[in-house]
Amino acid sequence: MIKSIDDIRTLLIEAGVKPSHQRMVVAHFLNEHHIHPTVDEIYTALQPMYPTLSRTTVYNTVKLLTDAGCIRALNLDGDSTRYDFDTSPHGHFLCQECGMVFDVPFSNFPPPPEGFDVRSTQLSYKGVCPACLEK
Repeated sequence: MIKSIDDIRTLLIEAGVKPSHQRMVVAHFLNEHHIHPTVDEIYTALQPMYPTLSRTTVYNTVKLLTDAGCIRALNLDGDSTRYDFDTSPHGHFLCQECGMVFDVPFSNFPPPPEGFDVRSTQLSYKGVCPACLEK
């Protein structure tokens, strides 16, 4: 996992992405906040600290970072796209009560079908998280 701002800068450069200030801010936010946010959630969190940051800039940045393979785009509920800085193989659990998304680690990813060129995979569960079950 990425640890420092210099690691993020290196990741972007190696992916062919110019590490502009806005791109660094968005990537750093995603690295520090493992909440699988939407564009609106990223914008809302960053806008008070970076008042010149626009929602369009955040959208364009996450699209660029996704296309470059620096982050993953998740569509777990059919409504909104969420973003994950962790691009390692893992699944997700969407709580249908509170809306939180949790990482689901697994060690054995099923092999791809014979003869297919798999470019991405997404394993997701939907249900109710333990905290919501206690309520």
